[in-house]
Amino acid sequence: MLKNLWYVILPAAQLTDALRPVRLLGQPFVAFRDSSGKARLLSDVCVHRGGSLSAGAKVGDSVQCPYHGWRFDGDGRCVEIPAQPTLRIPAKARVDAYPTQERYGWIWAFLGDLPEAERPPLPTLDWLENPDVRVVSGHFDWQANWERVIENGLDFAHAPFVHGNTFGDPAQPQIDAFDVASDDWQGQARMLMKRPRRSGLLRRKSATERISVVTLPGYHLSGPCTTLELQLPNGWRIYIVAAHVPVDAHHTRTWWLMGRTFLRSRWLDRRFVASNLKIFREDHAVLKNVRPERVPDSWQQEVSLKSDALQIALRQRVRELERQGWQIDEARLARDFNGRKACAIPCPERRQSSAWAIEPIPLVDVTAEG
Repeated sequence: MLKNLWYVILPAAQLTDALRPVRLLGQPFVAFRDSSGKARLLSDVCVHRGGSLSAGAKVGDSVQCPYHGWRFDGDGRCVEIPAQPTLRIPAKARVDAYPTQERYGWIWAFLGDLPEAERPPLPTLDWLENPDVRVVSGHFDWQANWERVIENGLDFAHAPFVHGNTFGDPAQPQIDAFDVASDDWQGQARMLMKRPRRSGLLRRKSATERISVVTLPGYHLSGPCTTLELQLPNGWRIYIVAAHVPVDAHHTRTWWLMGRTFLRSRWLDRRFVASNLKIFREDHAVLKNVRPERVPDSWQQEVSLKSDALQIALRQRVRELERQGWQIDEARLARDFNGRKACAIPCPERRQSSAWAIEPIPLVDVTAEG
């Protein structure tokens, strides 16, 4: 799991001025909107005696700890200590507060300490702002590591075998050669998928005739997201973006949006939602049993082919970010912190001051590895 990335924490419609507990990267957070409607995200551990802020109360634009009533504003600073109201509030009386953006119907939070100019961009999802695209949404919970889940979303060689005639064609599983275009934060491929032609309205029963579908899968490390565009021969388009958020090392929550330029009646929305969830369930049946549960550290521990090029591009970039010191040290976290002392993903404010009571989450020491 990595710090210094943007993560989708919630659909915007689900965040109100009430306190909302959120778990990401194995850590607890509390989200809420302030009086101006701005989304706020704080570390969910009171620096006094470890109370859970999300179990407390919203008081004005601050969060009140349920244990001793300490109140923290949207920037994470303690603004009131009821037991000693005249006390000068200590500089260390604050919790980490994280930058947020509201875009594409989601709340994004930057979980890291990079200054604004150095943070990754968000993906460009112009189709979500196109009035001719009908959009449905939902979420799915996986018993699987986030890297396994996101790689699955980029892997079209599995479609004929895991998804049958939902998409892909078991009789023609070949993947033609394709190129991957990538930069520091995203990658995309263009390939042709063959599937049996369906007859009637969304019928699954296939005819013998087959059609080719231009398929554009991709990834973006903000989210982190997989993206997909399907270009059907009749001019129809399907778009999907899925943010695969690490709840912890072994669980992932996917927030997804699906758009279509055809059959745009809202009466058909439930059918498209059901179809998308069916695909996730089929994938989950495989992923929950994959071994090892995580992507191996060594390239030699799995056999990869040219048809895996998009997943390999993602792996290479993730490993580069790990070598930059962004990887959470899960072994040390379990050994030295869990149940013994609190920690937090460091927020940008930590670069301005050393006055913090709660330690930053441990990171893999890349200097020691070198």
